[in-house]
Amino acid sequence: MTTSGDRPTVLIIGAGLYVCGRGTDGYGTVLPTLVQAQRDGEIGEIWVAAVHPESIQGLRRKLDGLNALMGTQATVRCFPHDGVVDPQSYQKALAQLRAPACAIVVVPDHLHASVAAEVIRSGVHLLMVKPLAPTLADAHQLMGLLDTHQVYGAVDFHKRFDEANLLLRRTLAEGRLGELRHITVEFSQRATIRSSFQSWLPHTNIFQYLGVHYVDLISFLTGARPVRVMATGQPQAAVRDGLWRLDAIQAVVEWVDATSGHSFVSTILTNWIDPDRSPAMSTQRITVVGTQGRYESDQTYRGVRLVTEQGGLEELNPYFSQVYPLATGERVAEGYGPRSIRQFLSDVRDLVAGNRRVSELRTCRPSFQEALVSTAVIEAVAQSLVDGEQWVSIEEPGPRVSAIRGRTREGART
Repeated sequence: MTTSGDRPTVLIIGAGLYVCGRGTDGYGTVLPTLVQAQRDGEIGEIWVAAVHPESIQGLRRKLDGLNALMGTQATVRCFPHDGVVDPQSYQKALAQLRAPACAIVVVPDHLHASVAAEVIRSGVHLLMVKPLAPTLADAHQLMGLLDTHQVYGAVDFHKRFDEANLLLRRTLAEGRLGELRHITVEFSQRATIRSSFQSWLPHTNIFQYLGVHYVDLISFLTGARPVRVMATGQPQAAVRDGLWRLDAIQAVVEWVDATSGHSFVSTILTNWIDPDRSPAMSTQRITVVGTQGRYESDQTYRGVRLVTEQGGLEELNPYFSQVYPLATGERVAEGYGPRSIRQFLSDVRDLVAGNRRVSELRTCRPSFQEALVSTAVIEAVAQSLVDGEQWVSIEEPGPRVSAIRGRTREGART
């Protein structure tokens, strides 16, 4: 059993929707998970760093609600604590952290590389919200820093922990679908989501924000590597003003199985313009077709519908991130969202105790190394759109994966 001195302090960098449910009636995923982990004796103190005092105040209100709901007495140490705007608050928190400690980085995409680099240089293991980074150049820089400082970096690709996807992975591993031919993904969100990100919207796009989840999932499910990408977006005229202006992006990715040499294609359809009256915040489905079978997974409708006078029709996902009451009266944070975070916390404790090495985690977890594949694809999607919806090849898998502008897989000019 761990002693209090062995329990890592966890620094959350960011205080938005995913952290504490800012702007919603919920509590997010990160904060409920850490409150639960602290109650279970898995972590020590919880620290939070944000830019704006209003974000800290909002998080404290959410924590008060969580404590009342879960019967806990969790506290947080916040940066800034003096009521001033401070973009460097996370650096001040890092300077005061003492081992054992780890960080969960939940900041806008374009800040991932710079913030993660500071965390790594501080010698702190970190979990990054997706994507790892918008470009391979950034990702390679972070990989080099991890090696230099012997730090473990993981990405919160929580779809790897969804039972529906684990069942699909087992089905594929058993060969029950035969040779893969095609994977189709539909993933979209209500229009209100895009309006919630106005401050950093110009630094992302709908595929980078949503599609990256399923790129990583396909890599995880199949072990295949992407070799070329072609993307389209609507309205097409918006590309010249920035990819963030696109309402929808569709990407075709060709994959090759490294063992058999067989290829298959995935088509990933993304948008963030679903009606705000949609019964679920996210609409998502995946269909996998092989020579001997077909697997269909509706990951929006999980069999639960709630109709109320206040909320109308809601399609709920009971498996992602919920706070549930137990027979004992205790309430717990459960789901594949919390499981992803708690796996990282467990790995950090093992690293601190000397039960694992950083190198052992790189290929069996959604590590920074594993995330190079999804980073290559989102960068290639962006390049394809800028190049007029042309094929973009992705060469050399693993740590040296790179997007090659304006070439097909055969090397012909486009």
